[in-house]
Amino acid sequence: MHIEKVELDNFKAFNKLKFTCNDKFNVIIGENNIGKSTIFEALNLWKFAYNRLIQERDRTRFYKANSYYLPFSDLSQIRLVDDNDLLHETSSSSAYITVTIKDGEEQFSLKIRFEKPTIKNAYIRFYNSDEFNEFERFADHIRPKSCSLKNAIFIYQTRPISTISRSEPFYNNGQIEKKIAIGKSHDVLRNKVLKTENSQARVAERFSKLESRLQGVLKKSYKIRFKNKNRTDDECVRITAECNDHKELEISMMGSGFLQIIEIFSTIEYIESHTDGICLILIDEPDSHIHSDLQSYLIDELKTHTDSQIFLITHNDRLVRKVEEGELFYLNKTVKNLGILTYLQMDDFPSVKSGLASILEELDSEDIKPIILTEGKTDKKILDTAWEKLFPGLPIPYRIISSGIQIDEKSRTGSADTVRRSLEYISTLTERKIIGLFDNDREGNEQFKGLNSQIFEPYNLNLQVRKHKDKDIYGMLLLPPQHRNGFVTPNSLTQRYLVIEHLFSDEILDQNQMRGQSILQTQVFEISGHKDNFSENCQQFESHEFENFRPLFDKFNELSHLT
Repeated sequence: MHIEKVELDNFKAFNKLKFTCNDKFNVIIGENNIGKSTIFEALNLWKFAYNRLIQERDRTRFYKANSYYLPFSDLSQIRLVDDNDLLHETSSSSAYITVTIKDGEEQFSLKIRFEKPTIKNAYIRFYNSDEFNEFERFADHIRPKSCSLKNAIFIYQTRPISTISRSEPFYNNGQIEKKIAIGKSHDVLRNKVLKTENSQARVAERFSKLESRLQGVLKKSYKIRFKNKNRTDDECVRITAECNDHKELEISMMGSGFLQIIEIFSTIEYIESHTDGICLILIDEPDSHIHSDLQSYLIDELKTHTDSQIFLITHNDRLVRKVEEGELFYLNKTVKNLGILTYLQMDDFPSVKSGLASILEELDSEDIKPIILTEGKTDKKILDTAWEKLFPGLPIPYRIISSGIQIDEKSRTGSADTVRRSLEYISTLTERKIIGLFDNDREGNEQFKGLNSQIFEPYNLNLQVRKHKDKDIYGMLLLPPQHRNGFVTPNSLTQRYLVIEHLFSDEILDQNQMRGQSILQTQVFEISGHKDNFSENCQQFESHEFENFRPLFDKFNELSHLT
């Protein structure tokens, strides 16, 4: 059983949104303040209302044709300053959240209506009466299962924690679940750890499953110990942790990374042991509270939880590498206006994913400068230096980034292929002005020619630029300076050899051992030296050595409408 679809109507940031989910793993990336966290808020608010709609006397059925009230002051599941913030358009007083649940061939669309009354900031009214038949059908479906209606859907959202209380009373299952439901899961951390104990195992192995999860993420071997001698008489739970790096400590003394990881996995272990329904894990920006290495290991470990359905919001391109086809969702203004969020559909997902990471991170920023996307990191470094030399003191009017997935730009590897794939795909995601710069060699020309003719202007052999049919997105070949005209044969796609280092003089290339052997005994030669070292050495060149870059910047300005 899993959530197949989430639909929002007039809810907060969205006029309409239909989000078709992956049944196991969902990574949502996108621009800041675009509404990613609103999806989590909608799920939490829907679940709160869903719980209230279950009858008190007969917990296997829902109430029918009644309205229920949630005091405005109790709306902890959602960020509101004013009750108008619940609505996208205040001309209507209602918002709708629909969660579609699939179990085998059965499907249930559970729609809840939320209404703002005329009394300001007093309460929110919610109903299921319009869709009661679906709720009743779902109740009939759940009744033979071992889980209750309430636990048929269990939602847990991880929240940053750096400390926990020094003492924690023993709680029963109902109290633990209530704490989890209201976002105070960390208050019952020790109780959840205790619930993962295998009391039938030897003492040294009673928390082995949780210890294995911790080792998978933290890459250290921990021993978890329950220190209470008498569970009946003792007032508070005592749990300790020990590893080779430090002595045995009460877990309130452990670091924030450890606490965050054990908080997540103790909750998952607890939920999965108490329900055969949906175990929904919401992880909002682990970037903000877990080290980047740990985030990567955390995703690996979470993906082994086949009984959970995970939704993750991130800005970390390292985590994008962890997704498979059907798991990555990109939310931006174009998608938001369309009202349909589906996974990124790519012809060659692994190749596109490896080239998209750097530019998706840039699209996610609030910068609005045009983007120049280069094949590699040395091209970017040379262009940045050329601007500084030609226009000292003048801020560069574009963002020059290199293609490739590596987080450390110094290690990033890109190619003409990643530039082409990135241009084709991001054209569906942004209104930003983008120029993809291809080397004017054989590979660059083949990829330039290969730009999808359905979305870019038609190709011919004499073109230097190909524009997107509807947007200011361009593929552009490196412009040959006059002294390199022989490097680009006009009527041949294959006899082209120009790369960015050729824009420098022969003298500079010779001094830096960059000149390769001549091609077919002509004056044309390939670059064969150490490109990383050369791009660093560019900082030492005189400004006149960069004059051949001026027409390139003029063309960037023209295409970006900066002139």
